[in-house]
Amino acid sequence: MLLNLYNLFKKSSEFSTPLEDFTTECFAGVLQQHKEVLATFIEWLKLPNEHYKIKTQVKYALENDKNCIVDLVLESINTLCFIEIKVNSNEGWRQLERYSNVLDGLNKKTYLHYCTKNSDPKNIDNHHFKQYRWNEIASLLLKKHKDILLVDDFVHYLKKHDMAHDSGITTNTIIALQNFTQTYTAMEYHIQNAIPAFKANFSKVKLDKEDSLNKIREFDRVGRVVKGIIHDKKYYSEILYCIHFKNVKLQTQIWVSNSHPEIEKIKKILSTQDIFKYWQDDNGLGIFLDCKLYAFIDDKNADEEIKKWFINSFEIFKKFITDNVAINWDYNSLF
Repeated sequence: MLLNLYNLFKKSSEFSTPLEDFTTECFAGVLQQHKEVLATFIEWLKLPNEHYKIKTQVKYALENDKNCIVDLVLESINTLCFIEIKVNSNEGWRQLERYSNVLDGLNKKTYLHYCTKNSDPKNIDNHHFKQYRWNEIASLLLKKHKDILLVDDFVHYLKKHDMAHDSGITTNTIIALQNFTQTYTAMEYHIQNAIPAFKANFSKVKLDKEDSLNKIREFDRVGRVVKGIIHDKKYYSEILYCIHFKNVKLQTQIWVSNSHPEIEKIKKILSTQDIFKYWQDDNGLGIFLDCKLYAFIDDKNADEEIKKWFINSFEIFKKFITDNVAINWDYNSLF
């Protein structure tokens, strides 16, 4: 049932990230419908034994950030727990830091939790910070409440979206380990190979690397990024190009935080064009072009064709920036 509902939800979502939103709402529904499941979850989280209300997508006021939205909130008279939920993405720009800032100003016992599909280690030492993964929640539900029909359906949904697996060694793990160095070297070669073309289009940029193991683990990609491409640098913006691991694709994109004053102008422009793909989640808006790496399999000229794809994407984004002068681009740091 939940899988069918998710497919309908996905079709109706334009800017948002439907899998994360839908997963959040489903889990909240399980907790709300079955108090015994909520009690188990509260005990597992080591929260005070109190009566909790379950809320999703809750907006909180924060200076210079009009879009501070917490995925899942557990609240009692004396306690407040924020849970940030991720599925196929990692933490957004300063996301947990912003939630921590909200909790700093509240007169309750506060908790900050981070629930992810993949490993995304954080080092946070306030608000009783705790992080866990969906496979741990799936194991808890199966161990304690497998006879509840809605719980069984939710765990089935998690399994279908690869969120109920463990960290054991599998055949795929061995194959990935055997080929990791060769794969990384090839990806970094193509990123390096595109640098001259990027600088030919954006002559004044300062490129930052995104190729360390920490960055790969955080963003699942190897790439280069330019930060602060739109004026008012206290709001995050960037242009980057990269190669994604799991999605197996080339990508060039602009990303702007939801709190940026220029974001509504960008969304209005996007609504009138069909060149770019785009998404928006509770962190920001991404505008991108991409190409699956499968297109270059067994191509003797693959190196040159990949370079050509990147060059074409750079030219398209340069034209987007120069054509849309209503956006307060930092031209002096780009061209």
